[in-house]
Amino acid sequence: MRWSQLSVGFGPPPAGDIEVGGVIYDSRLAGPGRVFVAIPGAHRDGHDFVKAALAGGSPAAVVEHPVAGVPLAQLVTVSDCRIALAQLAAGVFEHPAQALPVIGITGTDGKTSTTTMLQSALSPSLGPVGSLTTVDFRIGDEIEPNLSRQTTLEAPEIQSQLRRMVNRGCRAVAVEATSHGLALHRLDGIEFAGAVFTNITHEHLDFHKTWDAYFEAKASLLDRTRAAGGFAVLNRDDPRAFDRLRERAPTRQLTYSAAGVADADLRAGPPRLDGTGLTFQVRTPGGEAEVSLGMAGRWNVANALAALGAGLLLDQPLGSLVHGLGSLRAIPGRMETVDLGQPFSVIVDYAHTPAALTLILYELRSATPARLWVVFGSAGERDLAKRAEMGRIAARLADQVVVTSEDPRGEDPRAIIEEICRGAAEVGSEPDENLHCLADRGEAIRFAIHSALPGDTVLLAGKGHERSILGPDGARPWDERREAEDALRTRRQTTRRPD
Repeated sequence: MRWSQLSVGFGPPPAGDIEVGGVIYDSRLAGPGRVFVAIPGAHRDGHDFVKAALAGGSPAAVVEHPVAGVPLAQLVTVSDCRIALAQLAAGVFEHPAQALPVIGITGTDGKTSTTTMLQSALSPSLGPVGSLTTVDFRIGDEIEPNLSRQTTLEAPEIQSQLRRMVNRGCRAVAVEATSHGLALHRLDGIEFAGAVFTNITHEHLDFHKTWDAYFEAKASLLDRTRAAGGFAVLNRDDPRAFDRLRERAPTRQLTYSAAGVADADLRAGPPRLDGTGLTFQVRTPGGEAEVSLGMAGRWNVANALAALGAGLLLDQPLGSLVHGLGSLRAIPGRMETVDLGQPFSVIVDYAHTPAALTLILYELRSATPARLWVVFGSAGERDLAKRAEMGRIAARLADQVVVTSEDPRGEDPRAIIEEICRGAAEVGSEPDENLHCLADRGEAIRFAIHSALPGDTVLLAGKGHERSILGPDGARPWDERREAEDALRTRRQTTRRPD
């Protein structure tokens, strides 16, 4: 494809109408036809790698300012490299989002579950449907794990995935849209057919600085959707954000309420829980139905309502949507049970925000006949304000609190743990009695599992599906479920009576 065919809107390259076979932001991927975009990052500036990219064969580099020692004939200067990256990526992959409806799902909690539910709900009536989440990428029944540690990928990866889905015959795509992804223009170049909101509570203030800025990043999805003539699905039960979101939402919208609020368009009756999932009645503009979910957690009622609302606004029949929801089983790292025959429960969950931790502890509290354990931490170089708050939540709702490392990155994990434990101590937790601080996550998991008694529940929160722990030396492999299984096997071996 020639540069002039991309229709990117910021003029021709000084070097002429070059051939463009790809767009990159990592100079190690440089090669003929691959235009390098110099993204200013949190730790490194892409402008420092322009020379390396050009030396590696890239025909041109997109920059925000001149680069010493690089001829202007090889540079394209723009005001914002991230916007340029998204525009170039959409052009290189021939604007795949124009070929099918793309629905963005955003919020603090529940994005992955709602996105996956929508993919499953749409499949019976539409055929192949795609989804992009922090856990995996799906095309129909094909599932590929997302190993990137990014919920919303960078623009070239998103556009590549969308093109693959179009080429594979997908009829719609559900995309998990984070505040980072929206604010950093990773989702530019996508004409959203719909925007679905779960909730907006407390997260990523290290990046956004204030809740209002965090809200604005999320709400920008509505602006994009309204501009494309799309729809919105809004959570009537979100007290802080609902009214503000509704004012900005497109005219075509549906609201939902897991609490059964009378003026919501989709309303759920009280859920009935069993050992593997839950069932509830739903009233919608498309009629009434009984919804059966193969997933535990009452919060999944709200997620299911959000998915149903999007499906109805895509003109799909309620019965088909309900059938699709019923076919979905556990999502990795979301209320995932680890059962090797032990006389107590072990649950792995991604809950890493105050709201998510509160919900799952309340849920498990009512289902636990004995003691409730929680093993968790908080990420380094991220939202500091939530650390003590999560300590207070854990201390109030669990019987035994084990604070450990999550992803310390460049921070001292012991300092993070102290902040969490300080919050727990404020509401009465006593060190070495019901508050335990163990920096090594594997050791923390073994301690909780080896200490559990019959009837207890051990919740391992914060890592969920993730396959690495980020520390000062980079990523090291991690599998929360495997760690739990290993701890259970070790417990069984050490407690086995001799013949």
